Amino acid sequence: MFKDEILENERRSNIYATIKKNPGLHVRQLQRILGIPLSSLQYHLNYMARRHVILEEKSEHYTRYYSKPLEAEDKKVLSVLRQKRLREIVMIILVSKKAKYHFIVQTLKLPSSTVSFYLKHLLDNHVIERTKIGYENIYTLTDEDRIEKVLIAYQSSFLDKLVDKWASTWLENRFGKEKPNEEILE
Repeated sequence: MFKDEILENERRSNIYATIKKNPGLHVRQLQRILGIPLSSLQYHLNYMARRHVILEEKSEHYTRYYSKPLEAEDKKVLSVLRQKRLREIVMIILVSKKAKYHFIVQTLKLPSSTVSFYLKHLLDNHVIERTKIGYENIYTLTDEDRIEKVLIAYQSSFLDKLVDKWASTWLENRFGKEKPNEEILE
C-alpha cells in the first residue's frame, strides 16, 4: 500500500498530522491531544509503523513516534524537552547560560532530591554537563545550538509559555523584526 492510500482513513490522517506537527510524542500524549480511545490509537499506530508511514522508536520508558527521520541527537534532545520538568531545567540553564544547583532548586520550588533525579537524567543523556567548583555544582548545556534549533523548530508542539517567550526573544535578537526563513530553522 502507498502512503496516500493508508492516510485516506480520517483517523489515521489525523494521527499522522499530529505526529508530523509534534514529533517525538508517545502514545498517552497522542491520546490526550486526539481524544481517541487507546486501543484504537495503538491499532492505527502499529498499522502505520508496519507500513513505514511513521517511525516508531522505543526508549527506556516510552515509544515515540516520528513522521520523518531525525538526527539521533535531535531525537534525544526532543525526547528530553517533551518532559515538562526536564524542559524547565533546560530552559533555566539556557536563559542563564549556567546555573548553580541551588538556583535550580529555588526556581523550580521542588525538593532537592527531585531536582537531583532530573539533573542526573539530563547528565546521563548528555544534554547538560556539570562542573564542580568547590562545593558547588554548576550546570551548562552540552550543545546549546542544537537545543536552540530543536526548540525553535518544534516550538509550537511544546505548548509552553516559557518556550514561546524564549523563542520569540531569541528570534527578535537573532533576526531583528523580520521573520526568519524556514530554511534557517532546519
